[in-house]
Amino acid sequence: MAKPTIAILGRPNVGKSTLFNRLVGRRQAIVDETAGVTRDRIYGSVQWTGHGFHLIDTGGYLADSGDLLESTIRRQADMAGEEADLILFMVDSQAGVAPDDRYLADRLRKLDKPVLLVVNKVDDVVHEARVAEFYELGSGEPLPIGASSGRGVGDMLDAAVGELSGSWKEEESLTDAIGLAIVGVPNTGKSSFLNAVLKEEKAIVTPIPGTTRDSIDSFIRYMGHTLRLIDTAGLRRKARISDAIEYYSTVRTLRSIDECHVAIVIVDAERGFHTQDRQIMSRVMDQGRGLVAVVNKWDAIKKDTGTMAEWTASMRATYKPLEHIPLVFVSVHHNQRLWKTLQVALGVYEQTTRQISTPELNRFLEEAVKYLPPPAVQGKRIQIKYTAQVHRQPPLFAFFCNHPRLIPVSYRRYLENRLRERFGFEGVPVKLSFRQK
Repeated sequence: MAKPTIAILGRPNVGKSTLFNRLVGRRQAIVDETAGVTRDRIYGSVQWTGHGFHLIDTGGYLADSGDLLESTIRRQADMAGEEADLILFMVDSQAGVAPDDRYLADRLRKLDKPVLLVVNKVDDVVHEARVAEFYELGSGEPLPIGASSGRGVGDMLDAAVGELSGSWKEEESLTDAIGLAIVGVPNTGKSSFLNAVLKEEKAIVTPIPGTTRDSIDSFIRYMGHTLRLIDTAGLRRKARISDAIEYYSTVRTLRSIDECHVAIVIVDAERGFHTQDRQIMSRVMDQGRGLVAVVNKWDAIKKDTGTMAEWTASMRATYKPLEHIPLVFVSVHHNQRLWKTLQVALGVYEQTTRQISTPELNRFLEEAVKYLPPPAVQGKRIQIKYTAQVHRQPPLFAFFCNHPRLIPVSYRRYLENRLRERFGFEGVPVKLSFRQK
């Protein structure tokens, strides 16, 4: 069924993200006592009484100001409202009606969409007395809830389903979408990459480093596949995570890596290829995810016909695992090679799903051992009897031998390199397991 979309709008710190997290069933949007923590539109899915819908959490809505970030957040909230089939207009019962509430109420009337006025922080009977004053906003009957405690949330969802009756239509399921996480250090162009692909401003893009705090999901169709694109907050070194909000963003990004099929790690060409970039790539491979390395801002580099080859050689010499990882040089600003990046990522995904037959693997093993037999260790002759692929995503190959604990690291690398030469697996972490026969 095609799911309608509900957007949660309101001024800062009225509890939008708390409600979002309660409805989606996990801590997906960052919640902190600091006002304005949610900057981008954050997407989730909710099921209620057999009805499914998409849910959008938005940044705190403030009246017009000259602040760049506030105006960007306001534009994001406006776009979320236009995208939604129903708007949950959230206010704070304990703070009363604020000027920003009146401003937003006027804006919502111009959208000509159904609105439910949700009065939050009514966690007990004591606070119900102030609910009536919100009638002055002219946004319908106030619905009292306590997002933290869950009080009244069921009644609110019943009202939402009633407003959306007839909105559910048949659609393709997104459960089989291929997950692509866009990761990297702050300000490498991750959100700009996403926006260029989507051709809309779904993630906030400003010159301020670190303006993406949450992970954002978008779905597109490309080359016959449904792709789930996840824009994530920039990953910093743990020592540089200066506050709780940034810590939560880092945790969210690491979880996005865990949930994706392929990670697109974006490196800033102007900044160069640094230790932190390599650490992020190592994290992706340690989690068994496919990897595509993308060098952005390539247009800003002075170059000739050999520059790309020189960069490739230098990066791979600095970080040996890159020898098996596809490297794409792009310019998001000029829309250069963006679709090639997705094409390469799809190729990596297909490599993660490969299953090599056992007879084919054992023919490979026979040739590899004949070319270079395992060395004797501690006076013991090592014999590898046979091999089989026992897992995909990531591919895991079990080698059965008489002394599995004595296999030298150098010989493990030899077998992995020969595997890659024979079967490919570009961009895919290949794992070898040696077991007793």
